[in-house]
Amino acid sequence: MITSLKKPPPASGPGSTGDRRGGGRTPTAPGGTRTAGKRGSRTGYAFVTPLMVVFALFYLWPVLQSVLSSFFTWGLLRPWNLFDRSTWQFAGMANYRHTLSDPDFWHAGANSLLWLILFPLMVVGISLVAAVAIWHARRWSVVFRTVFVLPMTISLAAAGVIWSFVYNPDAHIGVLNAVLKALHLQGTLNIGPLHLKTTGQWLADPGTLNLGFYDIRLVNVFVIIAAAWAFAGYGVITFSAGLASLPQELVDSARVDGCGPLQVVRHVVVPHLRQPMRIVFVVSVIFALRTFDIVYVMTSGGPGTDSTVLGLLPWQEAFAFLTSPQAGQGAAVAVLMSAVLIVLGFPYLKSMLPRKESR
Repeated sequence: MITSLKKPPPASGPGSTGDRRGGGRTPTAPGGTRTAGKRGSRTGYAFVTPLMVVFALFYLWPVLQSVLSSFFTWGLLRPWNLFDRSTWQFAGMANYRHTLSDPDFWHAGANSLLWLILFPLMVVGISLVAAVAIWHARRWSVVFRTVFVLPMTISLAAAGVIWSFVYNPDAHIGVLNAVLKALHLQGTLNIGPLHLKTTGQWLADPGTLNLGFYDIRLVNVFVIIAAAWAFAGYGVITFSAGLASLPQELVDSARVDGCGPLQVVRHVVVPHLRQPMRIVFVVSVIFALRTFDIVYVMTSGGPGTDSTVLGLLPWQEAFAFLTSPQAGQGAAVAVLMSAVLIVLGFPYLKSMLPRKESR
């Protein structure tokens, strides 16, 4: 009779020796997991705290100061101080009521709305065409990319100075007027609601576009053209980065199926660049709403208030009149602009967040 040499398996009961001596996995104590989690949380807070302190000091605190200062009457020569009650001249909602009832505010808002419409369309259109052309011209792509990106290396104030020379009414200085004079195209052009004067006063009185309920001053259009020229380099870089990730197999397949160059751009390139187009468009919208420097350099909001935008209005309220206490109204304009930026930017930021997959 052969006896089996195999030992019987250890008992698996709760009181068995194998269970006590390591026959099974010993569960981790819940207290140890909680301790490790607290230690990791403290480490994360230690890394985040310096950044949050800087963010609070240099962003949240100035924002709070600006919002509070919009409820008081003060000026640069008579500044408002949160910690000095002698400087408090409470105005309540008077600054906001005055701002919202001021025709100059709504006129500047209409000019900013024109910027919001034309500027993003120009930037996206010009930079998209330039990026696709550079993508096709592979041999000279570096040269073309440099030509379009170089204007981005200068400030918008410098771009405004350059285009002020382009629009100069003197044909010996202004490039545009010199070309029109050589082609004998100076005069007045009336096409339906469009009244364009090509006599050289591009930054003074170039004409209007009559919408029936409102006249658009074309001086804004010429300033927007200068700004789009300076800002298009950002779009070219963004679209070129998107085209670098375009699979060549898709382009080759479209060409094999008989698609021409325009059809490839329409059905392959443009759908691939939807996300970069969204980024360029939203950034252009934000820039258009807060634009200041190029308008100030080229027209200073003139003639009169024809080219005044919302970004220029707080400066005119707070800085142009040093002896009058209108800085509170300038702060109210800045708060209203910030609110509009938040409303416009929130859908974009929400769309950039990763979406949870539905189960």
